[in-house]
Amino acid sequence: MKNIGGQDKLYHRYENDLERINYEAEHNASAFIARTEAAFHRDIRRIAETIASSTDLCKVIMLAGPSSSGKTTTAHILLDALRECGIGSQVISLDNFYKGESDAPLLENGQHDYESVEALNVPLLEHCLLDLMETNTCEMPVFDFENHRPHPYTRRVRFGERDIAVVEGIHALNPAISRHLPEDGVLKIYISVKQGFEEQGEALLSPNQVRLVRRLVRDSLFRNTQPGRTLDMWDTVMDGERKYIKPYRGEADVTINSLHCYEPCVMRTQALPLLERVNPSEPYYPQACELADCLRRFTTISQALVPKTSLLREFIGGGVYGE
Repeated sequence: MKNIGGQDKLYHRYENDLERINYEAEHNASAFIARTEAAFHRDIRRIAETIASSTDLCKVIMLAGPSSSGKTTTAHILLDALRECGIGSQVISLDNFYKGESDAPLLENGQHDYESVEALNVPLLEHCLLDLMETNTCEMPVFDFENHRPHPYTRRVRFGERDIAVVEGIHALNPAISRHLPEDGVLKIYISVKQGFEEQGEALLSPNQVRLVRRLVRDSLFRNTQPGRTLDMWDTVMDGERKYIKPYRGEADVTINSLHCYEPCVMRTQALPLLERVNPSEPYYPQACELADCLRRFTTISQALVPKTSLLREFIGGGVYGE
């Protein structure tokens, strides 16, 4: 299954120049969106077709990426593409394997480290994946996010003979999770925003800033989190990525670029009011001003034009795959 590498290892690059994007947004927004979405979905479909055509069918796909990279939606798009190729699959979220709030490891400051792989019940996760690969069934834990602990019950998962598990989460490429799994039965995918936006060849929005804008909007809409809190946490999130995610990018057989070149034109409608609410007395106020200034440079595109199947719906809502 590792022959999916090679060219597929190289992520697709998209149009990211401000002048070109604003021209498209002003003159032909619908076609601009359609081309962008088609390119992204075509990349996912190509992965599914390569998997389906392989004589050595993998049993588990590990899909990892940093915060706000679009892992959840991409997992479901891949699931649909696999089904179109005649392969059944289910998405398994690593979030269901969290030990619970009080059992996460401690940082030096005494706070719990929820970004660490040790916050997951790794032996149970490994046991479940091995059961799926060997017997096509397992007892999956279910995490209670409201009370921050595992539910006392489990969920039985059954697979067909050719079904594939799409395992999605920030730690999916960590060797601690997959070291005891048969190597030829596992395909590893890394997804992130691999490009920023430019103006006349100069950096305008970095890839990390693109993800931060996504997270600001999502946290406000779905997690009742104020923009100041999201900005305040961002350095901690980035530290966690440097320690727990980015060291394992090289493990990936396939890398996906989740940038959608029209996204600042859509995200600005919801992100700007959030950034403008940040108090000048807060230490992250300059960061909020910088993001707002950049977003104002993009021509607005109505959210109504974004397809329900778009990865961006994970952040703005209204998608077929949920938040």
